[in-house]
Amino acid sequence: MDKNRDMSSETNQKTQLKLYPLLSSISAATDLISPVLVDHHKKVSFVAATLGKTLGLDQHSLERLILAAAVHDIGGLSSKTRVQTFEFEVAEPDRHTLPGYSLLAGFAPFADLARLIRFHHVYWQNGQGMVDRGEEVPLLSHLIHLSDRIAVQLDANREILSQKTDIVRRITAEAGEMFVPEQVEAFQEVAGKEAFWLDLLSPSVSTILQERFPLGGMELDRGEILALAEMFRRIIDFRSRFTATHSSGVAAVAVAIANHSGFKKEDPDRIKIAALLHDIGKLVVPLEIIEKREGLTSEDFAIIYKHPYYSAEILRGIEGLEDIAQWGALHHERLDGTGYPYKKTAEEIPLGARILSVADTFTALMEDRPYRCGISAASTDRIMRDMATCQKIDKDFVALIYENIEEINDKRYEAQVGADLSHLQFLKDCRLFDNTKEAEERCPVRR
Repeated sequence: MDKNRDMSSETNQKTQLKLYPLLSSISAATDLISPVLVDHHKKVSFVAATLGKTLGLDQHSLERLILAAAVHDIGGLSSKTRVQTFEFEVAEPDRHTLPGYSLLAGFAPFADLARLIRFHHVYWQNGQGMVDRGEEVPLLSHLIHLSDRIAVQLDANREILSQKTDIVRRITAEAGEMFVPEQVEAFQEVAGKEAFWLDLLSPSVSTILQERFPLGGMELDRGEILALAEMFRRIIDFRSRFTATHSSGVAAVAVAIANHSGFKKEDPDRIKIAALLHDIGKLVVPLEIIEKREGLTSEDFAIIYKHPYYSAEILRGIEGLEDIAQWGALHHERLDGTGYPYKKTAEEIPLGARILSVADTFTALMEDRPYRCGISAASTDRIMRDMATCQKIDKDFVALIYENIEEINDKRYEAQVGADLSHLQFLKDCRLFDNTKEAEERCPVRR
Protein backbone atom coordinates (compact mmCIF):
# COMPACT_ATOMS: atom_id res chain seq x y z
CA MET A 1 0.00 0.00 0.00
CA ASP A 2 2.78 2.42 0.94
CA LYS A 3 4.65 1.43 -2.20
CA ASN A 4 1.59 2.24 -4.32
CA ARG A 5 1.29 5.62 -2.67
CA ASP A 6 4.99 6.26 -3.33
CA MET A 7 4.58 5.34 -7.00
CA SER A 8 1.51 7.57 -7.30
CA SER A 9 3.38 10.42 -5.64
CA GLU A 10 6.31 9.90 -8.03
CA THR A 11 3.95 9.94 -11.01
CA ASN A 12 2.32 13.20 -9.90
CA GLN A 13 5.58 14.85 -8.88
CA LYS A 14 6.04 18.25 -10.47
CA THR A 15 9.19 19.76 -11.91
CA GLN A 16 9.94 23.42 -11.30
CA LEU A 17 11.31 25.02 -14.47
CA LYS A 18 12.88 28.46 -14.73
CA LEU A 19 11.52 29.46 -18.10
CA TYR A 20 13.72 32.39 -19.08
CA PRO A 21 17.06 30.52 -18.90
CA LEU A 22 15.55 27.63 -20.88
CA LEU A 23 13.94 29.76 -23.59
CA SER A 24 16.92 32.09 -23.73
CA SER A 25 19.31 29.15 -24.22
CA ILE A 26 17.22 27.85 -27.11
CA SER A 27 16.98 31.20 -28.87
CA ALA A 28 20.68 31.88 -28.22
CA ALA A 29 21.42 28.67 -30.09
CA THR A 30 19.33 29.82 -33.06
CA ASP A 31 21.21 33.14 -32.98
CA LEU A 32 24.48 31.28 -33.63
CA ILE A 33 23.52 30.34 -37.20
CA SER A 34 24.85 33.70 -38.45
CA PRO A 35 27.31 36.25 -36.98
CA VAL A 36 24.70 38.94 -37.70
CA LEU A 37 22.26 37.34 -35.26
CA VAL A 38 24.45 36.65 -32.21
CA ASP A 39 22.66 37.55 -28.95
CA HIS A 40 19.79 39.24 -30.80
CA HIS A 41 17.07 37.65 -28.66
CA LYS A 42 18.89 38.57 -25.45
CA LYS A 43 19.17 42.19 -26.58
CA VAL A 44 15.51 42.41 -27.52
CA SER A 45 14.52 40.87 -24.17
CA PHE A 46 16.62 43.43 -22.31
CA VAL A 47 15.22 46.40 -24.26
CA ALA A 48 11.65 45.13 -23.83
CA ALA A 49 12.11 44.57 -20.09
CA THR A 50 13.61 48.04 -19.61
CA LEU A 51 10.85 49.75 -21.58
CA GLY A 52 8.18 47.66 -19.86
CA LYS A 53 9.42 48.71 -16.44
CA THR A 54 9.58 52.36 -17.54
CA LEU A 55 5.97 52.10 -18.72
CA GLY A 56 4.93 50.70 -15.32
CA LEU A 57 3.87 47.22 -16.42
CA ASP A 58 2.73 44.89 -13.66
CA GLN A 59 4.91 41.86 -12.85
CA HIS A 60 2.75 39.37 -14.77
CA SER A 61 2.75 41.49 -17.93
CA LEU A 62 6.49 42.09 -17.59
CA GLU A 63 7.17 38.36 -17.34
CA ARG A 64 5.04 37.60 -20.41
CA LEU A 65 6.81 40.36 -22.32
CA ILE A 66 10.31 39.12 -21.45
CA LEU A 67 9.53 35.47 -22.23
CA ALA A 68 7.91 36.29 -25.57
CA ALA A 69 10.78 38.60 -26.50
CA ALA A 70 13.22 35.80 -25.63
CA VAL A 71 11.84 33.65 -28.47
CA HIS A 72 10.17 36.22 -30.74
CA ASP A 73 12.01 35.04 -33.89
CA ILE A 74 11.85 31.30 -33.14
CA GLY A 75 9.77 30.85 -36.31
CA GLY A 76 12.63 31.99 -38.55
CA LEU A 77 13.42 28.52 -39.88
CA SER A 78 16.41 29.43 -42.07
CA SER A 79 19.40 31.75 -41.89
CA LYS A 80 18.02 33.66 -44.87
CA THR A 81 14.67 34.30 -43.19
CA ARG A 82 16.34 35.36 -39.94
CA VAL A 83 18.82 37.73 -41.60
CA GLN A 84 15.99 39.32 -43.60
CA THR A 85 14.36 40.34 -40.31
CA PHE A 86 17.30 42.70 -39.75
CA GLU A 87 15.95 45.03 -42.42
CA PHE A 88 14.31 47.89 -40.55
CA GLU A 89 11.08 47.35 -42.48
CA VAL A 90 10.62 43.59 -42.80
CA ALA A 91 9.18 42.17 -46.00
CA GLU A 92 6.80 39.24 -45.49
CA PRO A 93 6.95 39.10 -41.67
CA ASP A 94 4.40 36.26 -41.71
CA ARG A 95 7.21 34.01 -42.96
CA HIS A 96 8.52 33.90 -39.39
CA THR A 97 5.71 35.20 -37.17
CA LEU A 98 3.19 32.55 -38.24
CA PRO A 99 5.60 29.62 -37.71
CA GLY A 100 6.65 31.09 -34.35
CA TYR A 101 3.01 31.33 -33.31
CA SER A 102 2.24 27.81 -34.47
CA LEU A 103 5.27 26.24 -32.80
CA LEU A 104 4.53 27.75 -29.37
CA ALA A 105 0.73 27.63 -29.43
CA GLY A 106 0.73 23.84 -29.30
CA PHE A 107 1.89 23.98 -25.68
CA ALA A 108 -1.09 25.34 -23.73
CA PRO A 109 0.87 27.34 -21.11
CA PHE A 110 2.62 29.22 -23.95
CA ALA A 111 -0.53 30.06 -25.94
CA ASP A 112 -0.46 33.65 -24.68
CA LEU A 113 3.23 34.06 -25.58
CA ALA A 114 2.42 32.69 -29.02
CA ARG A 115 -0.12 35.48 -29.61
CA LEU A 116 2.44 38.13 -28.66
CA ILE A 117 4.85 36.67 -31.19
CA ARG A 118 2.19 36.35 -33.88
CA PHE A 119 1.65 40.12 -34.01
CA HIS A 120 5.10 41.49 -33.23
CA HIS A 121 5.57 43.10 -36.67
CA VAL A 122 2.20 44.86 -36.88
CA TYR A 123 2.53 48.62 -37.42
CA TRP A 124 0.70 50.97 -35.04
CA GLN A 125 -0.70 53.14 -37.89
CA ASN A 126 -2.07 55.78 -35.53
CA GLY A 127 -4.14 53.23 -33.64
CA GLN A 128 -5.34 51.10 -36.56
CA GLY A 129 -2.72 48.54 -35.50
CA MET A 130 -4.81 47.66 -32.46
CA VAL A 131 -6.47 45.16 -34.80
CA ASP A 132 -4.87 43.01 -37.49
CA ARG A 133 -6.98 41.00 -39.92
CA GLY A 134 -9.88 41.02 -37.49
CA GLU A 135 -7.86 40.03 -34.41
CA GLU A 136 -6.98 42.24 -31.46
CA VAL A 137 -3.24 43.00 -31.28
CA PRO A 138 -1.80 43.11 -27.74
CA LEU A 139 0.11 46.25 -26.81
CA LEU A 140 2.91 43.96 -25.66
CA SER A 141 3.30 42.80 -29.28
CA HIS A 142 3.85 46.42 -30.29
CA LEU A 143 6.41 46.79 -27.51
CA ILE A 144 8.31 43.73 -28.77
CA HIS A 145 8.22 45.25 -32.27
CA LEU A 146 9.75 48.48 -30.99
CA SER A 147 12.41 46.65 -28.95
CA ASP A 148 13.24 44.47 -31.95
CA ARG A 149 13.65 47.45 -34.29
CA ILE A 150 15.93 49.17 -31.76
CA ALA A 151 18.12 46.07 -31.52
CA VAL A 152 18.47 45.49 -35.28
CA GLN A 153 20.05 48.92 -35.68
CA LEU A 154 23.00 48.14 -33.42
CA ASP A 155 26.33 48.05 -35.27
CA ALA A 156 28.89 45.83 -33.55
CA ASN A 157 31.70 47.56 -35.48
CA ARG A 158 30.97 51.01 -34.05
CA GLU A 159 31.22 52.48 -30.58
CA ILE A 160 27.78 52.05 -29.05
CA LEU A 161 27.50 55.52 -27.51
CA SER A 162 28.17 57.11 -30.88
CA GLN A 163 25.17 55.26 -32.36
CA LYS A 164 22.45 56.21 -29.90
CA THR A 165 21.53 59.56 -31.45
CA ASP A 166 20.90 58.06 -34.88
CA ILE A 167 18.89 55.17 -33.43
CA VAL A 168 16.72 57.49 -31.33
CA ARG A 169 16.16 59.77 -34.31
CA ARG A 170 15.02 56.94 -36.56
CA ILE A 171 12.71 55.42 -33.96
CA THR A 172 11.21 58.83 -33.11
CA ALA A 173 10.52 59.52 -36.78
CA GLU A 174 8.30 56.42 -36.90
CA ALA A 175 6.25 57.20 -33.77
CA GLY A 176 2.59 56.95 -34.67
CA GLU A 177 3.15 55.07 -37.94
CA MET A 178 5.29 52.07 -36.95
CA PHE A 179 5.34 52.42 -33.19
CA VAL A 180 3.04 53.35 -30.30
CA PRO A 181 3.91 56.97 -29.34
CA GLU A 182 3.82 56.31 -25.56
CA GLN A 183 6.23 53.42 -26.00
CA VAL A 184 8.57 55.60 -28.07
CA GLU A 185 8.49 58.20 -25.27
CA ALA A 186 9.58 55.50 -22.81
CA PHE A 187 12.46 54.65 -25.14
CA GLN A 188 13.49 58.29 -25.39
CA GLU A 189 13.61 58.40 -21.59
CA VAL A 190 15.88 55.37 -21.16
CA ALA A 191 17.99 56.20 -24.24
CA GLY A 192 19.34 59.28 -22.46
CA LYS A 193 21.18 57.02 -20.00
CA GLU A 194 24.56 55.80 -21.23
CA ALA A 195 24.27 52.81 -18.90
CA PHE A 196 21.27 51.53 -20.89
CA TRP A 197 23.38 51.22 -24.04
CA LEU A 198 26.39 49.79 -22.22
CA ASP A 199 24.20 47.15 -20.55
CA LEU A 200 22.61 46.36 -23.89
CA LEU A 201 25.92 45.49 -25.54
CA SER A 202 27.45 43.88 -22.47
CA PRO A 203 28.45 40.20 -22.86
CA SER A 204 26.56 39.75 -19.58
CA VAL A 205 23.29 41.27 -20.81
CA SER A 206 21.33 38.10 -20.02
CA THR A 207 22.70 37.99 -16.47
CA ILE A 208 21.95 41.69 -16.01
CA LEU A 209 18.37 41.11 -17.17
CA GLN A 210 17.79 38.20 -14.78
CA GLU A 211 19.23 40.11 -11.82
CA ARG A 212 17.29 43.28 -12.57
CA PHE A 213 14.02 41.60 -13.53
CA PRO A 214 13.67 38.41 -11.45
CA LEU A 215 11.27 36.00 -13.12
CA GLY A 216 9.24 33.23 -11.59
CA GLY A 217 9.18 29.65 -12.79
CA MET A 218 6.51 27.17 -13.79
CA GLU A 219 5.57 23.89 -12.16
CA LEU A 220 4.94 21.15 -14.70
CA ASP A 221 3.70 17.62 -14.11
CA ARG A 222 4.89 14.68 -16.15
CA GLY A 223 2.28 15.12 -18.88
CA GLU A 224 3.12 18.80 -19.21
CA ILE A 225 6.84 18.02 -19.42
CA LEU A 226 6.06 15.62 -22.27
CA ALA A 227 3.96 18.29 -23.99
CA LEU A 228 6.79 20.80 -23.59
CA ALA A 229 9.26 18.30 -25.03
CA GLU A 230 6.93 17.75 -27.99
CA MET A 231 6.79 21.51 -28.58
CA PHE A 232 10.58 21.67 -28.62
CA ARG A 233 10.66 18.61 -30.89
CA ARG A 234 8.63 20.57 -33.43
CA ILE A 235 10.97 23.56 -33.15
CA ILE A 236 13.94 21.24 -33.72
CA ASP A 237 12.54 19.03 -36.49
CA PHE A 238 10.15 21.26 -38.45
CA ARG A 239 12.96 23.40 -39.83
CA SER A 240 13.37 20.92 -42.71
CA ARG A 241 11.39 18.20 -44.44
CA PHE A 242 14.49 16.00 -44.06
CA THR A 243 14.27 16.14 -40.26
CA ALA A 244 10.53 16.72 -39.78
CA THR A 245 9.85 13.24 -38.38
CA HIS A 246 13.27 12.29 -37.03
CA SER A 247 12.91 12.82 -33.28
CA SER A 248 9.46 11.18 -33.28
CA GLY A 249 10.98 8.08 -34.84
CA VAL A 250 13.90 8.07 -32.41
CA ALA A 251 11.51 8.42 -29.48
CA ALA A 252 9.36 5.48 -30.63
CA VAL A 253 12.41 3.23 -31.05
CA ALA A 254 14.04 4.35 -27.79
CA VAL A 255 10.85 3.75 -25.79
CA ALA A 256 10.48 0.28 -27.33
CA ILE A 257 14.09 -0.59 -26.48
CA ALA A 258 13.61 0.69 -22.93
CA ASN A 259 10.40 -1.31 -22.50
CA HIS A 260 11.97 -4.55 -23.73
CA SER A 261 15.13 -4.10 -21.69
CA GLY A 262 13.42 -2.93 -18.49
CA PHE A 263 15.31 0.36 -18.52
CA LYS A 264 13.78 2.96 -16.16
CA LYS A 265 10.50 1.07 -16.04
CA GLU A 266 9.57 3.06 -12.93
CA ASP A 267 9.83 6.25 -15.01
CA PRO A 268 9.30 5.30 -18.67
CA ASP A 269 8.73 8.84 -19.91
CA ARG A 270 12.31 9.94 -19.27
CA ILE A 271 13.78 8.15 -22.28
CA LYS A 272 10.98 9.52 -24.47
CA ILE A 273 11.65 13.09 -23.32
CA ALA A 274 15.37 12.58 -23.91
CA ALA A 275 14.71 11.26 -27.42
CA LEU A 276 12.41 14.15 -28.29
CA LEU A 277 15.08 16.63 -27.13
CA HIS A 278 18.29 14.85 -28.17
CA ASP A 279 18.84 17.04 -31.24
CA ILE A 280 17.93 20.37 -29.65
CA GLY A 281 21.53 21.46 -30.14
CA LYS A 282 21.02 21.14 -33.90
CA LEU A 283 19.41 24.59 -33.73
CA VAL A 284 22.98 25.92 -34.09
CA VAL A 285 23.31 24.21 -37.47
CA PRO A 286 22.13 26.41 -40.36
CA LEU A 287 19.28 25.00 -42.43
CA GLU A 288 21.44 25.46 -45.50
CA ILE A 289 23.76 22.72 -44.19
CA ILE A 290 20.94 20.41 -43.11
CA GLU A 291 19.45 20.59 -46.62
CA LYS A 292 22.71 20.61 -48.58
CA ARG A 293 22.47 18.22 -51.52
CA GLU A 294 26.13 18.05 -52.44
CA GLY A 295 28.82 16.57 -50.20
CA LEU A 296 29.43 18.31 -46.90
CA THR A 297 32.73 20.14 -46.49
CA SER A 298 35.06 19.85 -43.50
CA GLU A 299 33.71 23.24 -42.38
CA ASP A 300 30.14 21.88 -42.55
CA PHE A 301 31.10 18.85 -40.46
CA ALA A 302 32.82 21.11 -37.93
CA ILE A 303 29.50 22.89 -37.41
CA ILE A 304 27.49 19.65 -37.25
CA TYR A 305 29.85 18.15 -34.66
CA LYS A 306 28.90 20.97 -32.26
CA HIS A 307 25.26 20.04 -31.90
CA PRO A 308 25.42 17.44 -29.08
CA TYR A 309 27.51 19.90 -27.06
CA TYR A 310 24.81 22.53 -27.44
CA SER A 311 22.11 20.00 -26.58
CA ALA A 312 23.85 19.70 -23.20
CA GLU A 313 24.30 23.46 -22.86
CA ILE A 314 20.64 24.21 -23.58
CA LEU A 315 19.37 21.60 -21.14
CA ARG A 316 22.11 22.07 -18.53
CA GLY A 317 20.98 23.29 -15.15
CA ILE A 318 17.32 22.35 -15.54
CA GLU A 319 16.60 20.82 -12.18
CA GLY A 320 15.19 17.34 -12.48
CA LEU A 321 16.30 16.79 -16.08
CA GLU A 322 20.03 16.30 -15.49
CA ASP A 323 20.10 12.72 -16.76
CA ILE A 324 18.12 13.68 -19.87
CA ALA A 325 20.63 16.44 -20.64
CA GLN A 326 23.49 13.96 -20.25
CA TRP A 327 21.92 11.35 -22.52
CA GLY A 328 21.24 13.95 -25.20
CA ALA A 329 24.80 15.25 -25.00
CA LEU A 330 26.26 11.77 -25.50
CA HIS A 331 24.08 10.34 -28.26
CA HIS A 332 26.87 10.62 -30.84
CA GLU A 333 29.54 9.09 -28.62
CA ARG A 334 30.84 5.65 -29.60
CA LEU A 335 31.84 2.80 -27.28
CA ASP A 336 35.33 2.66 -28.80
CA GLY A 337 35.94 6.36 -28.10
CA THR A 338 35.67 7.56 -31.71
CA GLY A 339 32.41 9.50 -31.33
CA TYR A 340 31.89 13.21 -30.73
CA PRO A 341 32.10 15.74 -29.15
CA TYR A 342 33.62 14.39 -25.91
CA LYS A 343 35.37 11.22 -27.14
CA LYS A 344 33.83 9.21 -24.29
CA THR A 345 34.53 5.47 -24.04
CA ALA A 346 32.21 2.59 -23.13
CA GLU A 347 32.50 2.87 -19.37
CA GLU A 348 31.67 6.59 -19.54
CA ILE A 349 28.50 6.24 -21.62
CA PRO A 350 25.35 5.55 -19.54
CA LEU A 351 22.61 3.20 -20.67
CA GLY A 352 20.22 6.04 -21.55
CA ALA A 353 22.74 7.52 -23.98
CA ARG A 354 23.42 4.08 -25.46
CA ILE A 355 19.72 3.57 -26.11
CA LEU A 356 19.48 6.98 -27.81
CA SER A 357 22.55 6.23 -29.91
CA VAL A 358 21.10 2.95 -31.18
CA ALA A 359 17.63 4.43 -31.75
CA ASP A 360 19.08 7.49 -33.51
CA THR A 361 21.27 5.38 -35.81
CA PHE A 362 18.46 2.95 -36.68
CA THR A 363 16.02 5.76 -37.46
CA ALA A 364 18.48 7.95 -39.39
CA LEU A 365 19.58 5.13 -41.67
CA MET A 366 16.01 4.57 -42.86
CA GLU A 367 15.29 8.26 -43.49
CA ASP A 368 15.87 10.26 -46.66
CA ARG A 369 18.68 12.79 -46.59
CA PRO A 370 19.37 15.54 -49.15
CA TYR A 371 22.25 13.48 -50.60
CA ARG A 372 20.69 9.96 -50.43
CA CYS A 373 17.46 8.05 -50.15
CA GLY A 374 16.61 6.07 -47.05
CA ILE A 375 18.50 2.79 -46.74
CA SER A 376 16.67 -0.52 -47.09
CA ALA A 377 15.76 -2.59 -44.05
CA ALA A 378 18.29 -5.28 -45.04
CA SER A 379 21.12 -2.77 -45.43
CA THR A 380 20.17 -1.10 -42.15
CA ASP A 381 20.34 -4.50 -40.43
CA ARG A 382 23.84 -5.12 -41.84
CA ILE A 383 25.14 -1.64 -40.93
CA MET A 384 23.75 -1.79 -37.40
CA ARG A 385 25.25 -5.23 -36.75
CA ASP A 386 28.62 -4.12 -38.18
CA MET A 387 28.62 -1.07 -35.93
CA ALA A 388 27.85 -3.25 -32.91
CA THR A 389 30.63 -5.71 -33.83
CA CYS A 390 33.11 -2.83 -34.18
CA GLN A 391 32.19 -1.49 -30.73
CA LYS A 392 30.51 1.65 -32.05
CA ILE A 393 27.06 1.06 -30.55
CA ASP A 394 25.67 -1.27 -27.88
CA LYS A 395 25.35 -4.80 -29.26
CA ASP A 396 22.71 -5.85 -26.72
CA PHE A 397 20.35 -3.05 -27.71
CA VAL A 398 20.97 -3.76 -31.40
CA ALA A 399 20.17 -7.43 -30.82
CA LEU A 400 17.03 -6.42 -28.93
CA ILE A 401 15.82 -4.40 -31.93
CA TYR A 402 16.23 -7.33 -34.30
CA GLU A 403 14.63 -9.75 -31.87
CA ASN A 404 11.55 -7.52 -32.03
CA ILE A 405 12.08 -5.91 -35.42
CA GLU A 406 8.54 -6.07 -36.74
CA GLU A 407 7.02 -4.51 -33.62
CA ILE A 408 9.72 -1.83 -33.19
CA ASN A 409 9.84 -0.87 -36.85
CA ASP A 410 6.03 -0.61 -36.95
CA LYS A 411 6.12 1.75 -33.96
CA ARG A 412 8.80 3.88 -35.62
CA TYR A 413 6.82 4.00 -38.85
CA GLU A 414 3.54 4.94 -37.13
CA ALA A 415 5.22 7.67 -35.08
CA GLN A 416 6.90 9.15 -38.13
CA VAL A 417 3.73 9.04 -40.23
CA GLY A 418 1.96 10.97 -37.47
CA ALA A 419 4.79 13.51 -37.31
CA ASP A 420 4.75 13.86 -41.10
CA LEU A 421 1.04 14.69 -41.10
CA SER A 422 1.63 17.21 -38.30
CA HIS A 423 4.45 18.82 -40.30
CA LEU A 424 2.30 19.01 -43.41
CA GLN A 425 -0.45 20.77 -41.43
CA PHE A 426 2.15 23.13 -39.93
CA LEU A 427 3.35 24.13 -43.41
CA LYS A 428 -0.22 24.75 -44.56
CA ASP A 429 -1.15 26.72 -41.45
CA CYS A 430 1.95 28.89 -41.80
CA ARG A 431 1.48 29.35 -45.56
CA LEU A 432 4.95 27.97 -46.20
CA PHE A 433 3.89 26.20 -49.39
CA ASP A 434 3.65 29.53 -51.22
CA ASN A 435 6.04 29.74 -54.16
CA THR A 436 7.90 26.57 -53.14
CA LYS A 437 8.08 22.98 -54.33
CA GLU A 438 7.81 21.72 -50.75
CA ALA A 439 4.53 19.88 -51.37
CA GLU A 440 5.95 17.96 -54.31
CA GLU A 441 9.28 17.21 -52.64
CA ARG A 442 8.15 15.77 -49.32
CA CYS A 443 10.21 12.91 -47.93
CA PRO A 444 8.21 9.68 -47.71
CA VAL A 445 8.30 7.79 -44.42
CA ARG A 446 9.86 4.42 -45.22
CA ARG A 447 9.23 1.03 -43.68
